[in-house]
Amino acid sequence: MSDMPPPGTVLGRLDALGDPGAFPSDYEPLPVLLVRKGDEAFAYVNVCPHQGRPLCLPSGRTLVSEGQFIVCPFHGASFAIESGACTGGPAGKAGLKPVPVEVKDGEIVAA
Repeated sequence: MSDMPPPGTVLGRLDALGDPGAFPSDYEPLPVLLVRKGDEAFAYVNVCPHQGRPLCLPSGRTLVSEGQFIVCPFHGASFAIESGACTGGPAGKAGLKPVPVEVKDGEIVAA
């Protein structure tokens, strides 16, 4: 899983995500979860470090709790939206792997 998107790759649109919200990108070489909080976007490899399962359901629905935490739907591990740090549950101190992104003209772009 070292196929990070090349800089400039469009991964999604900010307005396609709820606020706060998250949804997987269509980027193929690497499963990427796009996350929105206000006008900011964050992205992480879409794999929970606890047991390697996706952070979203097969439908793409992703659990965001209290507007601050991404919650793994399989075992309940939670991660801070802004940093990917584990904030509770069975993942212990293992955080999410970030994918550098920025918002340009409403698009979420690999940085």
